[in-house]
Amino acid sequence: MKKTIGLVTLDMKFASMFRETISKMGVKTIHTLSIDDLPFSVNVIVTKKSEFQGEAVNRKTLYLEDYQSMEELIEKVLEVLNEVESYQSILIAIDPGKTIGVAYSVNDKIIRTSKYFHEESMFEDVKTFLKRHKEAEEKTIIIGSTTTQEELLRFLEILNKHLKHIEGLKIEVVDEFRTARGLIPREKGLSKDEYSAILLSLRRRFRFKKGEA
Repeated sequence: MKKTIGLVTLDMKFASMFRETISKMGVKTIHTLSIDDLPFSVNVIVTKKSEFQGEAVNRKTLYLEDYQSMEELIEKVLEVLNEVESYQSILIAIDPGKTIGVAYSVNDKIIRTSKYFHEESMFEDVKTFLKRHKEAEEKTIIIGSTTTQEELLRFLEILNKHLKHIEGLKIEVVDEFRTARGLIPREKGLSKDEYSAILLSLRRRFRFKKGEA
């Protein structure tokens, strides 16, 4: 069942940007001008402090002003919808190539996926995600090794340069020949690069549950 978020605001520009961005994450938005118009089944609300006065009983409320960017707000929305309350583990799976797929997970729950056409923007997003979750007990990046050894070493060198100040970070290389392909269907609208990154995450999770070396 598609997850749903309530959006209560008079700011049409904000509403449009929010709906467009979060719809790409597979989340439905119900936009109203008043909290009273939201269905009772919606228990997570996004609004602005400057517009909303009062208390949303039995509903989690997130305010735009509490976050530095729209991306950070949406990331928090996705965590709330996935019932993430604290950060035990962070896992970022990267499928390298001409286009790069990345799956971002918190506490073994995939929060979002992204596709990148430029390495630099991907490196910056990964660094930002890790900084937002710096209190996590375990931080791991896994990289699929489908490229040549020379290309893989180049990629790792640049990645390490960007993330050298992230404490406690582990970086692993995974043979994609043994991915979990076929374990889950590829959802409509999901790129093959994002799908491959999800499979990398699943393979690592299953490997540790089964106690593989």
